[in-house]
Amino acid sequence: MITGFAASLVEAWQELRVHKVRVLMSLIGVGVAVCALTLVVGFGNMMQKGLADSYEQQGGRAATYTLSLNPTESEMGESEVEKVRSALDETADRFGISHISAYGQAETTVPGPAGTISASMYIVDPDFDVMRRLSVDHGRWFTAGDAANLSPAVVADETFLSEYGIDPTSLPATIELSGSPKKTATVIGSVPSSEFQEYGEIYVLNGQEKQFAADAYAVTEFEMWVPPEVGEELSKQVTSDLRRQLPGFDVSADRTDFASDIDETLGPVKNVLLVISILILFMGMLGLLNISLVTIQQRIREIGIRRSFGATSRRIFFSVMMESVVATTIAGAVGVLIAVLVLKAPLVAEFMFDGASTPQVPISAAIVGMLVSVGAGALAGSVPAVVATRVRIIDAIRA
Repeated sequence: MITGFAASLVEAWQELRVHKVRVLMSLIGVGVAVCALTLVVGFGNMMQKGLADSYEQQGGRAATYTLSLNPTESEMGESEVEKVRSALDETADRFGISHISAYGQAETTVPGPAGTISASMYIVDPDFDVMRRLSVDHGRWFTAGDAANLSPAVVADETFLSEYGIDPTSLPATIELSGSPKKTATVIGSVPSSEFQEYGEIYVLNGQEKQFAADAYAVTEFEMWVPPEVGEELSKQVTSDLRRQLPGFDVSADRTDFASDIDETLGPVKNVLLVISILILFMGMLGLLNISLVTIQQRIREIGIRRSFGATSRRIFFSVMMESVVATTIAGAVGVLIAVLVLKAPLVAEFMFDGASTPQVPISAAIVGMLVSVGAGALAGSVPAVVATRVRIIDAIRA
């Protein structure tokens, strides 16, 4: 069986070499269609991955729920902060939630070498970097032990470090804080700057925010990262448990990640491009089908002679169909190669992702392209193969 299959491949290749001029133009259409289809699948997957990374940095991974814990009859004082922290720890242990982080924001200023530096301050916990997919370029992110440091730890973005005159490769570095008596903080890591931001950004641990801004309010919102399939039910259970532990608090939970918006954003564009690629592929198949039918009419004598020597209809059908399969596979391989080179081109990466980290070219795009090319060859070759099986020996004598 393997020998027969290999012989059919060799025979198909020889026939293609004989009729290469006839099939070349039709194969160009198939190759262009497979290249376009691979580009659509590849671009779609890469854009989806890049958009997902961007969304996760802005709103958290799927599924992130924001817990709002506000005292109903008082401000968030130290005693309330301790109650909230204790309740969150107990709830996380009870439901097996491994990632919970405070999330607060305030504006602050720090005295720099050349004047006062304004910065957006984010109040977080050590789990925040994983939940928001933050990438620390230099230094490190917070650990649980940093909460006990006499000099509070800070993670700053490149904009803040540039304004302060700190080289990210020289971290850790010490900065002065506003207020009296004078205090210092230690910058332990740097992260990339956000796009279109007005000021630099710094991240500080929850509970240490007043050392950077005396008027900063205690955090009342906390994010938890849970499996999407159980997120809705789990958020209800967590809310109920926190209300039990915090009777004087208004407790609510809402999903705040943007994962569900990705398909809505890219879906229509991907569908339109996919339809166009399929139409191009269909036109290429029609061209190959027409060429194959013309070729079969000119090979009646050859096929009749093969029938006279005992070739079965199955053998004739398979050999003729394999000619189209081999041809489209070669054209598809060339189209997939061109598509991969386009997807990996630096100019394309700069245009599509604007300097952000470029996702890898998905192997699924190449697999889809090759499968489509093989399938197109099988479909385009089946019709002339059926015609070839109906050739009789007497037809060869008359031809």
